[in-house]
Amino acid sequence: MYYIKDAKIRRMTEYDGAPCAEVGVLPGATGDSALLVYIVEDRREEGYEIVRILTNDADTDTDWFDNNMHDAFTDVTVSGFAGSPIMTPEDERSKFQRELLIFGNLKKQLGQHFNREFK
Repeated sequence: MYYIKDAKIRRMTEYDGAPCAEVGVLPGATGDSALLVYIVEDRREEGYEIVRILTNDADTDTDWFDNNMHDAFTDVTVSGFAGSPIMTPEDERSKFQRELLIFGNLKKQLGQHFNREFK
């Protein structure tokens, strides 16, 4: 399971033609990678749905430009949740999404960004 230390909207972009928020997520557990989580509006899932997750293993001491043109970014949308004896990978992913959306005031900020940028 992935523990969230901090989460902030980095920018608004598009994913498959739909408005999308890129959210930077810092890990709460030592050894976990930082994540870039792509969220779109969805009426079925608490108003939002995670559509893509990338790990960001770039070392900011050597990769100060923070670009995604190298192998530091890995798509873990499907493989990022391994499951456990008590939770399926899908359950883990749903739990992560719920916890991310209630982190701080992220859900409120998402609403503001989607309304301002694309409506």
